[in-house]
Amino acid sequence: MLAECRCRLLRALGQQPRTTMRGPQQVWAPSRARRLLGLGGPSAESLDAVPRLSPDQLISSPDNEVVRRLRRLAHRREPGHVLLEGPRVLAEAKAAGLEFDVIAVREGDKLPFHTESRVTLSAGAFRAASQTVTPQGVIAIARVHESTPDDAMQAARGSRWPLIVLDRVQDPGNVGTICRTAAAAGAPALVVLPGSADPYGPKAIRASAGNVFRLRVARAQWKDLQGLDGYGAAPSGGAPLAEAPIESAGMIVLGSEAHGLSRQDLKLVTVPLTEGVESLNVAAAAALILFEIRRRRAA
Repeated sequence: MLAECRCRLLRALGQQPRTTMRGPQQVWAPSRARRLLGLGGPSAESLDAVPRLSPDQLISSPDNEVVRRLRRLAHRREPGHVLLEGPRVLAEAKAAGLEFDVIAVREGDKLPFHTESRVTLSAGAFRAASQTVTPQGVIAIARVHESTPDDAMQAARGSRWPLIVLDRVQDPGNVGTICRTAAAAGAPALVVLPGSADPYGPKAIRASAGNVFRLRVARAQWKDLQGLDGYGAAPSGGAPLAEAPIESAGMIVLGSEAHGLSRQDLKLVTVPLTEGVESLNVAAAAALILFEIRRRRAA
């Protein structure tokens, strides 16, 4: 009743009440008319009285706080949070146990699972929130546990797999594809060195089809990996893939196509190519090496 009276006073003064979104809750935003009336911001009692968002509640403004936060995360990730796009990626995240802060569904689209964290966006608001050319109808913010280098090394050691190390792999598409390949081959863990793209960035997550959440992923520096022997993938000059004992290595290092490996003391492994072909894309080389490890472990 009090909120309704205040709303009428605002309209009498020629002011329209505005709403903002704070997570899953809708609250009154202070306006000039509210301040003139001495009403200020919302009280604890008024917040309790405000209805929570529901799937039936449509957000149509591109300036809504939910839409703005989705846009912000597309450009700069918040620590411990990831931006997810597409039903397949969301399904992988849910299967991996991630908790969702909010799931935004385009009006008319459906989710692959039930959740209480859902809001509905109009087509215009969804376009404003999405960073893809052909958005797939659902975007979400989820919480992710970011592993330490020790976590990743222990996971690899416990599964008797080499630790996968990305050395200045700058393209998020390559990083995501390698994460997807590593998960498919059965590798348990991966670390990225400085200069590599963020495996939990939106583009890398999309390229991994959500499979990055099947891995222990950590940021590391070379000093964190002391004591691990390993092989670095090189376009030439290394032991042929068929002969190198890569399955027993402590780590497999995949370097930038432009800059190669940042360490010179690694043993090298090379995928033999047809004469005249200079090199493979790093993600393609990773696939051959990782599935060769899988083949040998199964033999």
